[in-house]
Amino acid sequence: MSALKFTNPDHWSQIEAHLAGALGERFAFAHTRELVASHDGPILEVVGVELIDDHDVESDQSGWSITDGALDRVNNTAVRAGHGLVEFHNHREGPPGFSPTDRAGLGPMAEYVTGLLAGRVYGAGVYAAGRVHVEYWQRTCDGLWHDTFRSVTVLGDHLQLLNAGPAHRRGRLDRQTTLLGDAGSDTLARLRVAVVGAGGTGSHAGPGLVHLGVSDLLVLDDDHVENTNLNRLVTAGHADIGAPKNLVARRRMRQIDPAVTVTALPALTPTGGHPELYDVDLIIGCVDHDGPRDRLNRIALDTATPYIDIATGIDLTTTPPHIGGRIVLVAPGGPCLHCLGELDPAEIGRWAKTDEQQALDRAHGYGTTQPDPAVVSQRDRRVLRYHRVRRLDRRTTAASAVARYRPVRQHGPQR
Repeated sequence: MSALKFTNPDHWSQIEAHLAGALGERFAFAHTRELVASHDGPILEVVGVELIDDHDVESDQSGWSITDGALDRVNNTAVRAGHGLVEFHNHREGPPGFSPTDRAGLGPMAEYVTGLLAGRVYGAGVYAAGRVHVEYWQRTCDGLWHDTFRSVTVLGDHLQLLNAGPAHRRGRLDRQTTLLGDAGSDTLARLRVAVVGAGGTGSHAGPGLVHLGVSDLLVLDDDHVENTNLNRLVTAGHADIGAPKNLVARRRMRQIDPAVTVTALPALTPTGGHPELYDVDLIIGCVDHDGPRDRLNRIALDTATPYIDIATGIDLTTTPPHIGGRIVLVAPGGPCLHCLGELDPAEIGRWAKTDEQQALDRAHGYGTTQPDPAVVSQRDRRVLRYHRVRRLDRRTTAASAVARYRPVRQHGPQR
């Protein structure tokens, strides 16, 4: 799997404005860097753009092409900077795809450019009707590897999936499509979302995403359903006691939409690399410990993936008890959970210790607090201050959090 990410939305805006304003064909290049080395394909971030002037474009009976001088200039710039390249050109009508003429030239071009880029990725894409189709080539020990990018995203105020095709389950989604539009519903249908934690909050988040039309999800949890979970675990019933939480969550999601793809995976571990989270478009963290929360924060930063961290709690030391929670967005270019003071270093350190070391800590009084009270969500409950609470506009919904999000921009935590 592979992804191309425009973490600066201005980069895509420049390319789209250039291509959309053409009478014939125009060309543009995205300069890229590899975020994560993956055996399943590159995860690339766009770091700059280069627009090709019309006087550097030639045309004949077979179509349009870039002059040799302009190509040399672009290639040399990438080689000097150590960047990869992704070429874009436009077609007048959609859906986007390469013409036979395009295909005839792609093979020789990929051979030549990947030889110059010394292992870095060369890509080529077509823009038409507001969407793109982008493929890539990369030299490996087995030769020239060629595939299609699974996702091409723009990460700004809106999360855009540029290569989202039309959603096929319109009947179920008709009433939300009038609000979100075709593009919004199509994006939701093509996103790959990881829900980490299938407990009290995760059991709500996962099915909620399927209701919205998300059709490709990962659910990470290795806990099992207990009797004390049944007051809030909306994916499970009494008959599920002892069953894995990720599997009962998957079953519930498939009841909502039998066509949904749900991959059930174990929970995060202190020593795991978790490459399964490298190629997702959104991470939703529903964990109850700062150890895995810190790991998700790091993966989000390393892969330029939006990460929504959800936490709830009840504080019985006050009268009346304070009931509330927080939602924090970690977005490319914005502050992370460490920046916001939302992580406890001591708790992170304990998570990384062996079972024997943790037992010794408990014997000395560390990490021995009783489980917090927990209840199922109530729609009209007032969210009160708890620990460090991120207050949200009460009109914010799951749909707007996925289809439209804005990075948290604050200089320090609210207390």
